[in-house]
Amino acid sequence: MSFQALARTWRPRRFDQLVGQAHVVRALTHALDNDKLHHALLFSGTRGVGKTTLARIIAKCLNCERGVSASPCVGEYACGTCREIDEGRYVDLIEVDAASRTGVDDTRDLMDNVQYAPTRGRTKVYLIDEVHMLTKHSFNALLKTLEEPPPRVQFLLATTEPEKIPVTILSRCLQFPLKRLPIAQIADRLRHIVTAESLSADDEALLELARGADGSMRDGLSLLDQAVAFGGGHLAADDVRDMLGTIGEARVAELVDAIIDARVKDALTALEALYAQGIDMRYLLEAMATAWQQIATIQIVGEAVDDASERWIESAQRSEPRATQLFYDITLAGLRDFVYAPDPLVGTKMTVLRMIAFVPAAADAETPTADQSSPGAEPVSPKTPATPQASAPITQAQATGNGADRAKESALEAMARARAQLTGKPAQPATTPAPVVQQPPDRLNSVAAQPGSAQSTNGRTTRSPNPPSSEDDDETPADPRDDAFFTEPPPPDTSEARTTAQAEPVERIEKHPAEQAADFDFASRSDHPGDWHSLLAKLDIRGFAAQLASNGVCRHLDNERIVLEVARSNALLATDSACEVLQNALAETWGTAKAPHLQVKVVDTVDDTPAQRVEANAEQRQVDAVASIENDPIVRQLQDRLGARLRPETIKPHRAYNAIQPRDEQ
Repeated sequence: MSFQALARTWRPRRFDQLVGQAHVVRALTHALDNDKLHHALLFSGTRGVGKTTLARIIAKCLNCERGVSASPCVGEYACGTCREIDEGRYVDLIEVDAASRTGVDDTRDLMDNVQYAPTRGRTKVYLIDEVHMLTKHSFNALLKTLEEPPPRVQFLLATTEPEKIPVTILSRCLQFPLKRLPIAQIADRLRHIVTAESLSADDEALLELARGADGSMRDGLSLLDQAVAFGGGHLAADDVRDMLGTIGEARVAELVDAIIDARVKDALTALEALYAQGIDMRYLLEAMATAWQQIATIQIVGEAVDDASERWIESAQRSEPRATQLFYDITLAGLRDFVYAPDPLVGTKMTVLRMIAFVPAAADAETPTADQSSPGAEPVSPKTPATPQASAPITQAQATGNGADRAKESALEAMARARAQLTGKPAQPATTPAPVVQQPPDRLNSVAAQPGSAQSTNGRTTRSPNPPSSEDDDETPADPRDDAFFTEPPPPDTSEARTTAQAEPVERIEKHPAEQAADFDFASRSDHPGDWHSLLAKLDIRGFAAQLASNGVCRHLDNERIVLEVARSNALLATDSACEVLQNALAETWGTAKAPHLQVKVVDTVDDTPAQRVEANAEQRQVDAVASIENDPIVRQLQDRLGARLRPETIKPHRAYNAIQPRDEQ
């Protein structure tokens, strides 16, 4: 057969024919023109980006009969050396496939011939492809020769996995990482080749081939060969998509618009039609993620930033920015969990249904707004197009809040809608809290005095242990945390509310023994070492002195002597300066009376130190916080019905006031 693949026919013969890799070409050109080329070069990068091609061009530059330069001769007037190198039959260019010659004996035989001078050319070039496949012993046999090769010997190494090469080899080479080629460069090169080969091709078809190449020019040329054979010489966009099993932008837009409008039947119908056509579901999810990114860019910037994003302007106007961010995260989660799905269609369907479940229009359609319920008001459609400039009324809190607040509001709205779907109750919009009825002070006091009343303080709801029962009420009482979490508004900002809010955490949080300073009796003459924890709260100490007092166990404590034992692992805390600071703090605490003498002993281990109590208290509070979230009924329903997953590492308990001793912040 006389046919030659396009990847071989259009292999670059000079640096100026190489697509991309300008950073590598620039460095090599300067080195060759100035005769300062390193004796060992390592080219790394993904498949089909030009590693072997660069090595062959360098071999031509070093051995061209017209002299060493960065511009070897090409074409019909090329010298014999350059033609032989292009045809792969030059005797002084030794190409070694390390994938098939991995043994140490092969490497030793190769290195034994390095000492001989070139047969024809100026320089003997060793091109070792896929060098990472060599064994450890082969690398060791290559070390010394690679570091100090004989004159007129050039080593060129190529690999797709440089992380597998020993550091001893990397340190002896000059490394050039080659980049993945962008889609635009691959498409332009394919268009040039199609024109030169007198073929007809649609621009969209070339873009599909460039996307399928995934950054590799060789893969793009191989796909072009396949597309030419598939289309009989003409490259049509639909034929290329059928060949690659990809999907057009119009079909992706149809599915995206159905999700934005919450049209469940249309979305599932379009999805099943795509699956029946043999479309790769993973590719569909990747295309949807790209679409959400372009829609989010339009919503943030306010306009299309390139030609590819112009198609999504109308979709960006109908979607809310926060919903777009959520859809993107759901799509990525679907890609991440794709391998765990029973089959590709089920995994993709679940991803689409999950996005539709969180469409903001669904919650708005179930709950009428105040304007719709008021007499004489015009009905508002729940699917009114939202523009990036004015998608919804913006409150003062949203205008002044930061990104974290907006993300929190979006999460609350999503959880409210999920709760509405699970319980069958209408969802309360997070942006329109229920009206707060101002009660007079006497009315507030009377309500608070009732045994079954609920009080709201600082955003929390507390109920009496004996709520009043009603014989006429047939409904099961709901969990008080549900309404308090989703619908309860913050209390009015009054001085009484602020006083209660400040006092409540102190009453609810159990005090640490180190904070009970008032319980210490200075007049006691008996031995009471257990009071050391309460004594610490009265000592004004920081730094090493505070750490020494917190990590020690008191064995004797009276008005004459204090014996403190410290573990051997913390012996470095018992410095003279720390003991002196602690002794002075004891003197200030005792006042006019004579302070007891401090004596510090170093032992193997100690137990029940103040620091250990604080740590144990923190660990127990963390366990209680995680258990509280895991046992929450709303969280359980989200896990069972929506597939939500709890991340315990993100749960942090409420920090108690003064639960941690102060540290030196100098």
